[in-house]
Amino acid sequence: MSTMTAEQAKVDVTVTQKEWLAIIGGLIGGFMAILDIQITNSSMKVIQGALSASLDESSWLMTSYFTAEIVAIPLCGWLAKALGTGRYALCCITGFLVSSILCSWSWNLDSMIVFRAIQGFAGGALIPLSFRLIIEILPREKRAIGMSMFSVIATFAPAIGPALGGWLTNHFSWQAIFYVNAIPSVLAFTLIYQSIQHPKVNWKIIRQGDFVGVISVMLFLGALEVILEKGREESWFDSNMICILSIVSFISFIVFIYDQIVSINPLVNIRLFKEFQYSYALIIFAMLGVAIYGTLFLVPYYLTMVHDYNATEIGHVVIWMGLPQLIVLPLIPFLVRIYNPKYLICIGFIGLSISAFMNCHMDLNYSGPQMVLSMMIRAVGQPFIMVPLSMLATQNIKAEDAMSSAVLINVFRSIGGSMGTAILTTYFSAQVYVHFDGVKSVILKGSQVLYHYFSDVKHLLITQGIASSQTDVQKVAIGLMGKRIIKQAEIMAFNNLFFIMGVMMFGTAMMVLFSNREFQIYLKRK
Repeated sequence: MSTMTAEQAKVDVTVTQKEWLAIIGGLIGGFMAILDIQITNSSMKVIQGALSASLDESSWLMTSYFTAEIVAIPLCGWLAKALGTGRYALCCITGFLVSSILCSWSWNLDSMIVFRAIQGFAGGALIPLSFRLIIEILPREKRAIGMSMFSVIATFAPAIGPALGGWLTNHFSWQAIFYVNAIPSVLAFTLIYQSIQHPKVNWKIIRQGDFVGVISVMLFLGALEVILEKGREESWFDSNMICILSIVSFISFIVFIYDQIVSINPLVNIRLFKEFQYSYALIIFAMLGVAIYGTLFLVPYYLTMVHDYNATEIGHVVIWMGLPQLIVLPLIPFLVRIYNPKYLICIGFIGLSISAFMNCHMDLNYSGPQMVLSMMIRAVGQPFIMVPLSMLATQNIKAEDAMSSAVLINVFRSIGGSMGTAILTTYFSAQVYVHFDGVKSVILKGSQVLYHYFSDVKHLLITQGIASSQTDVQKVAIGLMGKRIIKQAEIMAFNNLFFIMGVMMFGTAMMVLFSNREFQIYLKRK
């Protein structure tokens, strides 16, 4: 009897070559979808110029993508169940490839916005689908390996995106950033097509779909994403558009939650929130989203505004947030088996905190080379979070709830990232004004320093053979001083933001470390 049990256990943990190929195909699709976001971001100025669009107008290219992406995520469970996971993945890959080609053929801004929305809708589903394949196919004993592979697409892809996007744009054209999706799309399509059975479409599931849930969640998440992406530009609640969207989002959220409770076939199983460990992990995933996307906002933004870096130069810095992960990730499945996952997650967030604190004492001489070490520390820390956290979140999830689990994890991570970026951008703008006034008042009080500064400017103008009347000197001096003050105010504001990020990540580490007794006992028991 014991022999039979051992043999059965051995069968249970066996994963066939076809199943591994299916997982790899899904991961390539998810990697491609995440990578495309950062590649396009790095070339936005070039695209803006090619389409003769203003900065505000071109920002809709990213807003349309993110909005469509987050709207697509909650629909994955329903559509995958009706169409079959494999067939739905093939549809999304095809849609992503076709829309990518259409983006490269765009003739004006409006056409690009439409094609980007289609691309975002298709790409948004590929990320939770890759996560679902890992949960469904891999037994618990091998799930750490799958989660390590998923960690690559979730954290490594954003790190190499700017470098790849800048290289493609500089050596070819902005259209190349969309054509590059062709090879991974074909590869992912082939692997999934050959490795997964494709049952007939279940039209009954489509007809019996939770359409109230579909409409309400699309309105809720779609409106919320537009608010977070455009809020700062529109001065938040001073804008009628933001106010209306806020009302729409709130009402849709209430309708969605009520519908999911009473519906016979809910779109997403929100009863998963009853599982303490899963709900706890979702909060940490939201903070991880803040860490990943907050850094991907702060570092390029700082290097562009303060040091005038181009996309390629930014990529050479940000890529260090990804490369060291390839060394650390193979070790994580082994560490998860030995150590309490809670402590690994805590170590990861402490690494992110240290990385942020390293960048909160910057000055005019602090640029890309000085940031590399902090990026490497961040890269080492991130794998300690993603893999253990994914395993903790999913180890009690039943097979029928795999898609709902993947949907909620990706929604929380995406919303966390969007909210973090929205808060940081708004706070940055406010802090620049505060520091500008502070620096200006200090300079004006130091009249002797100001006098020497005017003397230096006058001497410079004379040596350069430029007319140097008192009026000209004052105009030039005030202009130069104004630029210097603004630059200094921006640096001080960035220092504040990195400090806030460090405090948030350290606070998250402590929240994990001092989690309640139930969580600790559960981990020890496992």
